Amino acid sequence: MEIELRSLLVGEGETRAFGRHLGGLLRAGDWVALVGELGAGKTTLVAGILERLHPGARVRSPTYVMAEVYGADPAVVHADLHRVESARDVRSLALEEIAGSEAITLVEWADRAPETLPDDRLELALRYVPEGGRELRIRPRGARWNDAAREGLFDRERWTNALYPGN
Repeated sequence: MEIELRSLLVGEGETRAFGRHLGGLLRAGDWVALVGELGAGKTTLVAGILERLHPGARVRSPTYVMAEVYGADPAVVHADLHRVESARDVRSLALEEIAGSEAITLVEWADRAPETLPDDRLELALRYVPEGGRELRIRPRGARWNDAAREGLFDRERWTNALYPGN
């Protein structure tokens, strides 16, 4: 049975807050697949993750370089597949080799080549909603992420305290 959780993120602050919370859940070897239209908040969410894992790291969208690596223990590989044309292009990035089992890998535009991603991953879809803000859809894939969802680790009550850094 596939699980899908939804939450409304109001503004950039809540998007970053969820990212900070997620950063506390991530560990070496994890993959997060981010999807959503241009400007939907994927890079903002990544910025929140990095605020938690590597405070002070300046996040920039890797659209032109396609992959950035931040920090260590664990390193965070931030990839952007917006410009890829095929799964072959993704494989040529060698993300699995860059990440290995010691990095956290965050992939924007993951829907461009889902077959190149590991089966065990967390999928996050962002989209604008007419009433304002962004809808976040959380789709756990694999035992680790399904267990996290069942334990309520993605529930809003768990991450709203991350609205203000330092909490």
